[in-house]
This record gives sequence, structure tokens and C-alpha cells, in this order.
Amino acid sequence: MYNKGPFADWVPKPLMLLLIIIFLFPLLAVMGVYSSNTTDIAGALATYSEYISLANNATTIGMAIAVTIALRIKMYFRSKEIIAGSAIVLAFLSYMIGVTDNPLVVVAGSFFIGFFKMFPIIEMILPVMFILSPSGDKGRFYAIFYPLSICIGQLSSYLMSDLIFNSNWQAPYFIMSILMLVIAALSLIFQHNQRFCFKMPLYQIDWLSLGLLAVSAMAFNVGLTFMRQQGWFSSPLIMGSLLMGILFLLATILRQKTRKRKLIKFDFIVKRVNIWHSLILLMILGVFLASSSIFIQYTVGVLGYNNLINSKLNLWMLPGIVIAGVYAFYSFKNKWNLRYFLASGFVAFFLHTLMLYLLIQPQMNIEYLYIPMVLKGLGMGILFIGIWFYASLNLEMNDLLGIIGILLMVRTFVATAFGGAIIGWATYQSQWQSLNDISMYLDLGDFTNGMSIYGTVQINAMLASLKIVLGSLCWVIIPILTFVLTHHYGQFNYRRLILFRKAIRGDSTKGYKFSD
Repeated sequence: MYNKGPFADWVPKPLMLLLIIIFLFPLLAVMGVYSSNTTDIAGALATYSEYISLANNATTIGMAIAVTIALRIKMYFRSKEIIAGSAIVLAFLSYMIGVTDNPLVVVAGSFFIGFFKMFPIIEMILPVMFILSPSGDKGRFYAIFYPLSICIGQLSSYLMSDLIFNSNWQAPYFIMSILMLVIAALSLIFQHNQRFCFKMPLYQIDWLSLGLLAVSAMAFNVGLTFMRQQGWFSSPLIMGSLLMGILFLLATILRQKTRKRKLIKFDFIVKRVNIWHSLILLMILGVFLASSSIFIQYTVGVLGYNNLINSKLNLWMLPGIVIAGVYAFYSFKNKWNLRYFLASGFVAFFLHTLMLYLLIQPQMNIEYLYIPMVLKGLGMGILFIGIWFYASLNLEMNDLLGIIGILLMVRTFVATAFGGAIIGWATYQSQWQSLNDISMYLDLGDFTNGMSIYGTVQINAMLASLKIVLGSLCWVIIPILTFVLTHHYGQFNYRRLILFRKAIRGDSTKGYKFSD
């Protein structure tokens, strides 16, 4: 017998809805590295912060790898087996990271947490999709689900930060381990034993391609994450890891071309305009998201905030994310032009960057940073919804899952890591230049104790470098808006083109309409 619902027939519908919430929230929140404990875990393990960033990116890579085979896994296992089994594995992995003292264990555990969390999340997303959008309208679903998932991430980050501040860095892993075991127990009690559909074999999955893609992504992860720490391209480690990533990616693409059942149709990236254009937009978005490192340098290095205060400040992104969801809902409902919707997201990020550029100074009240965080949340919500909606146009579910893996990897890992490397390099060079400029004036003075002003000089050099980078990001909005506003986004109006051509030639357009 087949049953497409996740719970048994005897479970009341209100209880089903409550169980979906209980399942979905911890599954979305569980991570290998929580953004609020990166500095704490790096200090506790006495390791470079790059290892923790490596582990954080590994979670995304694991999710991207898992989503490519999610449909096969769903067709082979029962829903109860997927959720209960994955939850138990996630509990073990969380506990393993919580008790380890080896950063490589954190990296490996984070990868497998991302891999195994994706299967139960999809099990819960499918009923949520039907609840939020019974007609299958993607725009309506994205407008509600994306703000919800981003808000859950920000709230969980704050809760974990508060937990760490009042205990230690291991506490979130133990708490999430317990929650995963609770989910496994609830799954065994309330879920049915029926299948979603007919059973499909797992041997048809191209496991070698899956492994090649994972190795390629992790090689890029090492290269992009350690780029600054290893001296950029002068390091053999960086050059070797990037070359290794390229070679394994090419091997994956060539192998997929010869397979009958393709995991990822890489030719879609070239042939489908909406996919390659979305990848470019995601790379641009990654640069703006990576600019958060500038904000953290300012709040921690200059204003002296701790992780808990920064997490509270990030909560001001929630109003912007909610506004983005409402804006997207009415935009898709009224079929507004997608190019203006996406352009408004980049404008929100521009205003966020501009306000930071104008506000940065040695001393400032925290209240002045509330509006920039609202704008950041607004821009993030708009672009996450809009780019994902455009990328999924005219794609079947089987093709979409493979492409989603690439898009997810690019959006959350490649784009932010690449953007972080660029911004890190620019900040580093600008700070050295600022120190050099300041030292020229110091040579003209006579100081009885020159070392006493070292801290002030360092802070001034940091502020100057941050302003240089933020100012440069502000100017980037011009080519970005030009790129966005000149694309049709599947809404090309041939009638307007014909009438525009007539107007250029001097022909009469009397009696014609510019729209249907």
C-alpha cells in the first residue's frame, strides 16, 4: 500500500500540523557549526578559525550532495525509516562533534550532518508545500517558506548564542542530539509503515559521480577557505586544492555525459538561460553576503561587541525578511515583473552597505545599526525567493533536484567563500595601505611613548580599510542593476520590441497597444 502523507491515518489533523512543526524546526536548525559559536569552538579546540569555516561550508556541501539523490532515497525507504534513521544518525554526529578535540572530526561530522539532515527535511517540506500552496504555485510557496526557514535560522542562531554565552560551546550539540532522539521517537510512534510509491533500487544511483562531486566541492572548500591564511596563490596548498577541485569537477561532468540515468544534467546550466543567469546572480549575492565579515570586524574589533550582542543585532533582520515575504507574495500573485523584484533586492543590499559606510566610526550606539540590519534582511529575503523562483522555471522535479544541488552549493558555499576571499583580500590590502599612510604622518611628530598610540592607529587603519571596501561595494550596484534590468526573466514582450523598432524607423504606431 502507498501513502503520500507522513503520518498514520489515526493521527488527528491538528496534531499532524503540530508534529510537522516539531519535526521541521529542529531539522532546519541542526548544523555542524553554529554561526554564533565559531570563535568559541576555534578557541576551545586551539585551532585556526578557517577550520571552523571549512566545517560550516561542509554542511552545505553535504546538503547539496544529498538533494541530488533525495528522490531515489524517498522511493526506496519508507518515510518512517528516513526520518527515524536520519534523526538517530544526526544525534550521533552532533554528540561526536560535541565531545571531540580534533577539528577534522568537526569537518567530517559537519559534512555528514548536512547530508543526513536533507532527507527528513524533504519529507517534511512536501506536506508543508501542499499546505501552503495546494495548487502547486511555486511563487506562493517560496514567498512563505523561504522567510520562514531564514527566520528559523536566525532565531536558532540567537538561541544557540545565548546557550553558549551561559554555558559552553558544546551545549548546542548536546541539546540538538537530544532533540534528534525525540524526533526519532515521535517518528516511530506517529508515522505509518506504508511506502510513498513503488520501490526503486539504489544500485541505479551513480555513487562514483556522487563521490567525485563531493571531493571536488571539498577541494574548492579548502582552497577558498584557507586562501587568505595560506598567502593566496603563493601557497602550493591553495593551488593544489583548486586544481584538484577543477579536475574532479571535470571528471564528474564527463562521467555524467556517458550515464543513462544522470544525477545532474550539467548541460542545463549552459542551455537553460534561467539557470546560468541565476548562477551569476547567486555569485553576486554571495559578495554582498560575504560583506558580513566587514560588519563583524567592526562590531567586534572596534565596538567590542560579543557574539551574543551580535546575535541580538541580527534579529533585526527578521522584520526585513517578513516584509520580503509579504512583498514576494503580492508580487507573484499580481504577476509583477521579476526584474524589478530582483532589482529591489539588490537596492536593499546597496542601502545596507551605504548606511554602514556612512555610520562606521570609532564610537556609536547600537540603535543606529537596527535599520541597516532590517535592510539586509529585506535584500536577503527578496533575492533568495526571486533567484530560486527564476531558476526553477520550466523544470521537472527530477531535473530540478539535481540542479538544486548545484544552486545550493553555489549560493551558500561557493559564492560566499569566493566573495569572502575577495573581500578579505581587499580589506587586508586596504588596511596595510592605511597603516602606511598613517605612519607617514607619525614620522613628522615627536612622541615620548610611541607604542601607546599603537591601538588607536590600528583601529583607525581598520576603519579606513572597511570604508574603502564598503565604498567600492556601493559603486558595484551600477553594473549589477544594469545586468538585472536588461534581462527578460521569461517575461519578454515581443510586441514592445516590434513597436520600439517601428518607432526607431519612424513608422507610425497609431492603433497599436504596448501590452496585451
